[in-house]
Amino acid sequence: MPLTLLANALPPAEAAALQSAPQYFQWLHSWLPAPFFHTQAFLIFFAAVFALYWTIPRRWPMLRIYLLVVASFHFYAAWSYDLAFLVTGTTLADYLFGRAMGAIKRDRWRFAVMLASIAMNLGVLCYFKYRGFFLNELFDGLTRLGYDPGYQKLNPLALFIPFGISFYTFEAISYAVDVYKRKIPAEKSLPRFLLFILFFPHLVAGPIVRAGDFLTQTRRPKRWNWVRAQVGVQLFLMGVFKKLAIADRMALFCDPVIADPDKYGTGTCWLAVLAYAVRIYCDFSGYSDMALGLAHLLGYKLTNNFAMPYISANVSEFWRRWHISLSTWLRDYVFIPLGGSRGGRWATHRNLMLTMVLGGLWHGAAWGYILWGVAHGLLLVLHKQFKDWCEPRPRLTAVLESYPGTAARVFVTFLAVSLCWVLFQPDLSKALELYKHLFSLHRGLPLPLPNKSLWVLAGFVLACHLLVRSGAWDRIYARLPAPVLGTGYAVCLCTAMLLAPDTGTTFIYFQF
Repeated sequence: MPLTLLANALPPAEAAALQSAPQYFQWLHSWLPAPFFHTQAFLIFFAAVFALYWTIPRRWPMLRIYLLVVASFHFYAAWSYDLAFLVTGTTLADYLFGRAMGAIKRDRWRFAVMLASIAMNLGVLCYFKYRGFFLNELFDGLTRLGYDPGYQKLNPLALFIPFGISFYTFEAISYAVDVYKRKIPAEKSLPRFLLFILFFPHLVAGPIVRAGDFLTQTRRPKRWNWVRAQVGVQLFLMGVFKKLAIADRMALFCDPVIADPDKYGTGTCWLAVLAYAVRIYCDFSGYSDMALGLAHLLGYKLTNNFAMPYISANVSEFWRRWHISLSTWLRDYVFIPLGGSRGGRWATHRNLMLTMVLGGLWHGAAWGYILWGVAHGLLLVLHKQFKDWCEPRPRLTAVLESYPGTAARVFVTFLAVSLCWVLFQPDLSKALELYKHLFSLHRGLPLPLPNKSLWVLAGFVLACHLLVRSGAWDRIYARLPAPVLGTGYAVCLCTAMLLAPDTGTTFIYFQF
């Protein structure tokens, strides 16, 4: 992509930074314009890294680590060279904080160092991600009260948020807490620690990795394994199919309706909600599958982030299946430190609400995301209350756990989660307008594409969920010969390329 065209497509702040960047970074930015795993530029980049990585002899493991660190920096710098230095700088500071905690014996001083590390990471996160939101809210509040704030309201388009800042901030915080609690030792190798944060498969949109899991892998000898390579390729192709054939296709149904609900009728709005629920799942799980596949091809194993979440029978189960690395992080580093379920019913409800509000705010600096967290907090509280109410009623419990009862609970859970997804956008006014059209009769335009194709894609996703949940897929997979499996994955790739829209969409979770 020519540099001038690329600069015109960027937010003003980054476009200016790109134009003034050193020549190397301008060339780098134009050669690898975005960290999208399914683009030709990235595949060329990964092929080069992959070939060099496995060419290095096994007796030089540190050289492989240096290669991955350089490649990861290159990957991030291709989008924003100045922010690549920012991520590297904060990672270096976290390394030094960890070494300090490892050297200090007195818990009081170790606690102070941990707080300094957390404060630095949260400070950087809040500056880039939340300053515009809070300053604009302050501006609006003072203006409504009749005061002159004395500064201009910030333009959200001029604020460039580093890709993946929420993900690697949580990784750094968990490392500091785990070192302080002596769950893991402070990492002494700077290259290994840099790789823990900067490893490019998970850098931009997760999954959120724990230092204890990843740093241990950096010390294990990496040997080429054809079975692991097969798993990596399969995961990557499955992720590409989810992204191109389903998520980007569903965007054609839901994006126009979400952008302007007034133009569309009530039935169309309900179909758009269904399409958006399928889209966000296939978009994010597709990215996660690609990340896991790329890591496997380099000899690393990342945390599985999804486990068929849309067949959950309640919202608590949904959060054990959806964005697993985030939900477990919030449980271990927010909910349990707040007291968890140890303080009685109302304390538990309070802790659930605070945890989910923080989870909503983590996703984005907008009221829509915060209210999305509030909605899920309320759903978790209601589920816990309902569960406690059902415990002394064995007949009701038996009915709910029967096949019809379970199907009904899955449907209600999916409906509740889908309605909550309406809030999952920065423009709260659009979400409220869409809710109004959902629950009152309106006439308007139909979907931009035939309804039949939406139902086919949604039915395909449901069928895949049921196949995996029932165990049928494992039995089928074990009996299929290798040529049939290879042909099947080739067909998936060709289908993804054929069904992909002419204009692709970015990954939704890149903004977080």
